[in-house]
Amino acid sequence: MERVAQLVADYQWWIYGVLGLVLLFFLRRAMMARREIARSTFKLEREQAQSRYNRSVIVSAVILLVVIAAFAISNPLLPTPQVTPSPSPTVTTGPLVKATLTPTPPPPTITPTPKPSPTPLVRPTIVSPTPEVIATNTPEVRPPSCPNSNARITSPGINQVVKGNVVIHGTASGDNFQYYKIEVGQGRDPNAWTVVGDLHYTAVDRGQLETFNSGAYAPGTYTLRLVVVDKTGNYPEPCRVTVIVQP
Repeated sequence: MERVAQLVADYQWWIYGVLGLVLLFFLRRAMMARREIARSTFKLEREQAQSRYNRSVIVSAVILLVVIAAFAISNPLLPTPQVTPSPSPTVTTGPLVKATLTPTPPPPTITPTPKPSPTPLVRPTIVSPTPEVIATNTPEVRPPSCPNSNARITSPGINQVVKGNVVIHGTASGDNFQYYKIEVGQGRDPNAWTVVGDLHYTAVDRGQLETFNSGAYAPGTYTLRLVVVDKTGNYPEPCRVTVIVQP
């Protein structure tokens, strides 16, 4: 820990400079996203700008915490050293008498008596029975039936139990392709939808579309849907799949 603190103290001004440039970048990005939120007329644009603004604010706060931590490590509060008073010389009156010091003989060397080694106990070998392997059937992943081949989710499957980070695979393409997005809603027929991640402006053909962090949601049934938007602002019927989130 002392070596880390010394290293941070030696390069603290470089660290402050780099973190300051990164902080200015994310603050500028947050201001630009704020202006885009105010100027946006479409809901999708506002959602994307709000997502960039939230991430920029979070990263700026983390950078400030790192700067504070670096300052605390490189400038510790040192305790005040205690001053031990030197003993006052003793003044002796009268004639000086030479004292003859008789050396104290060293203590006799005691040779330890070796202790007998204990006889090791031989434990019987216990043979554990081989457990019986019971084959279990892996549930089949059944992808949803989507009406449009250019907007299709291939995994996760229908009513698949998921937890943690879930990678969503499928296809998002088509003529006059502009972007696609993955949305999530609670229940089998949600009334409200939330964008998962960001808007994606690159088409995908049978690949990874998005990563769904199911750990951020309470256990229950949720519906994921893929929306592919063309350059005219129109989009075909979205592809939906219902999953079950477990803790």
